[in-house]
Amino acid sequence: MLAHVGLREAGPVTTEEFPYSLTLSRDGPSGHFQLDYDGNSATIDIPYRYPGSEASPIMAEAYRIGRMVEEECGLEGYDGEVEQPVRTGDIEVAASRLGGLARWAQETLT
Repeated sequence: MLAHVGLREAGPVTTEEFPYSLTLSRDGPSGHFQLDYDGNSATIDIPYRYPGSEASPIMAEAYRIGRMVEEECGLEGYDGEVEQPVRTGDIEVAASRLGGLARWAQETLT
């Protein structure tokens, strides 16, 4: 069910099925993210390669997919990085956090 929604609504995704979970990876125009779903919970991971304003498109897509997962699976999404619900959260606040962390990581760790 979740893989079908991802393909139809989010564009092409790569799926990996495991005995107790499903992983969807998306490489699109806005960037890369990975969604892991185990039937009871889901997480979205975004790499720290989107500094500053480059984080806005990938965060908007991640929130859109998060809202689709909420609707399809009956889960409630929460962004722990900025402590806000996915359904009503401010995407720009989340993008600013990701962009700042990515900038710090690139300047400090490379």
